[in-house]
Amino acid sequence: MKINSILILLFLCAFSQAQNTNSLIRKGNNAYADSTYVEAENIYREALQKNQNSFTPSFNLADATYKQEKYSDASIQFEASLKKATNKKDKAKSYHNLGNSLFNEDKLEESIQAYKNALKSNPDDMDTKYNLAFAQRLKKQNEQNQEQDKKEEEQEEEKEQEKKEEQEKEQEKKEEQEQNSDSKEDKKEEPKEPKDPNEMTEEEAKQMLDALQQQEKELQQDLQKKKGKASKIKIEKDW
Repeated sequence: MKINSILILLFLCAFSQAQNTNSLIRKGNNAYADSTYVEAENIYREALQKNQNSFTPSFNLADATYKQEKYSDASIQFEASLKKATNKKDKAKSYHNLGNSLFNEDKLEESIQAYKNALKSNPDDMDTKYNLAFAQRLKKQNEQNQEQDKKEEEQEEEKEQEKKEEQEKEQEKKEEQEQNSDSKEDKKEEPKEPKDPNEMTEEEAKQMLDALQQQEKELQQDLQKKKGKASKIKIEKDW
């Protein structure tokens, strides 16, 4: 008899707790429908405290958090709701919304995986299929953009390198020209001193010597001629 009474009491407590939880969930749903998401979040938290293993307040709490654009917190809440899901339909809902939260966090790879998990539980969900395709296309587009950006960056670096090398060549050319100019300056002959009129070149001295020798020769020839003539003149006697 005591056992029956205890069971009845436990049943009544559980029923009362469930009633309170459901009442809070309905209240939270009304706030959610009015777009008062902060109020809805607080009510769902209260409902979850009364029944921590219940999927509905956990999932609804995640939804209210998501509506406030607190995507990181929403992702945590949706992951928590997955642990409380007892059927494929609830799992699919949690994974789908988890994918949306991750997508808004710019975690495309993780969101794609979440959508795939949702389709494992509900393969016919067209919304999930659309979101998955959209996320995959965006991921591919981002990869292409990153590849293009990388290519453009490499091209820019190549141009900068070519410009640098060209500047270095110009500098080397300039320095070489300056060195050649300095070398030419060094090789320039010193300006000649004005020629001393008393000095003569070796060639001039030779020419002068030849002229003197010729004059000497001619003089000797003249003397010989005169000597020859003198011998024919009779010497006068002395008194």
